Amino acid sequence: MREIVGDLKPRSLVIVLLMLVMAASLTRLVNSIIRRNIEHHRANGTLLPESATRLQISRRILDAVIWIVAISISLSQFPELRVLSAGLLASAGISGLIVGFAARSTLGNAVAGVTIAFAQPIRIGDEIELRGERGSVEDITLLYTVVRLWDGKRLIVPNDTLSTEVLKNLTLGSVSRTVRVDVLVPPKGDARAVTEGLLGVAGSEPGLDLHAPKPRVEFLKVDAAGALLRLSATCSDTSSAERLTQAALAKAAQLVYGIQI
Repeated sequence: MREIVGDLKPRSLVIVLLMLVMAASLTRLVNSIIRRNIEHHRANGTLLPESATRLQISRRILDAVIWIVAISISLSQFPELRVLSAGLLASAGISGLIVGFAARSTLGNAVAGVTIAFAQPIRIGDEIELRGERGSVEDITLLYTVVRLWDGKRLIVPNDTLSTEVLKNLTLGSVSRTVRVDVLVPPKGDARAVTEGLLGVAGSEPGLDLHAPKPRVEFLKVDAAGALLRLSATCSDTSSAERLTQAALAKAAQLVYGIQI
C-alpha cells in the first residue's frame, strides 16, 4: 500500500475525486428526472403500468452503468492495482469457482429483470398469482420483484424464478380486471372524505368481482405535496373496470378540486 500511495500523483487523485462526484451527481439527476416524471403522470392519472415498469428498471440500469464507468476510470489511475488483481485471480482456485457460481445467479436475475421490464409478462401494479399466493406487483428491480400479498405481507421473488415458473397475471388477459386510481390530495384537503367517496363509488359498481378482495384505499405517500391515495378494486370484465375508473376519477375531481362532471 505504501508503494501505491507513494506513487500517487495529484492528477490521479483529482480524476478519482472528479469521477466519484460526477457519478453521484449524475445518479441524483437521473433519479430526480425519472421520479418527477412518474409523480407528474401519477398525479394526473396518466401513469400506465408498462411505463412505470420501464422507467423504474431504466433508472436502475443507468445508475449501475454510471457507477461502473466511474469506478473503472478511477481504478485505471492505479496501474499497481492491475498487478494485484492478476495475482488474486491466479491464486483464487476454488474460491473463484464459488464466486463464479454466485455471479451466475446474480447475472441470471439481472437479465431476467431486464427481460421482464421490456417484454412485460407482468407490470408494476398487476395482480398476479404465484404458487397459490395472490398479490399485486409493487416494484421490479434488476434482481428481484416485490409482490404485496392480499393479506398485507410482502413477497420478495428473484426475477429468475418469475421467468421460469408458471404464474397467473390476473390483470392482463383475464376475466377479472383490476382498477387502480391514484389521487393526490393537497395538504389542506380532506383525505378522509376522498377515501370515503372513492370507496362509495367502488361499492356501488355492479360489475365488481365478488370473489376478489373488497375495494380498498391506501396511502402510497405523504409529503409536502400532499397525500397520495390509491383506490384498488377488481371487476368482472373490462367494461366494468373502465366504468369504475371513470366514475372514481370524476368523484376525485369533485372532492379534491370542486369540479362537477
